[in-house]
Amino acid sequence: MSLSSKATLSVALAKARTAVQLDQAQSHDGAKRYYIEVIGLLSRVISRAAHEKDVKRLEDIRRAYTERIQQLDELMAEAGGVTLI
Repeated sequence: MSLSSKATLSVALAKARTAVQLDQAQSHDGAKRYYIEVIGLLSRVISRAAHEKDVKRLEDIRRAYTERIQQLDELMAEAGGVTLI
């Protein structure tokens, strides 16, 4: 993994931690914004990844965050919130 990919992954990890903290605090809209940023960063790293094992692991993480965004959309819709996607 290149240095720029490692740096991008480090930023993604920090944003993911923030997303989870916001999610746990039930700040769904804020969590969703951070999850979206993380997905974008992971996509950049995936596009540059050389090893299939790394790609699979990152795709699994990206899929989990995508599913969580869908769950948050459903929660916000039930609560009468506004969705961003």
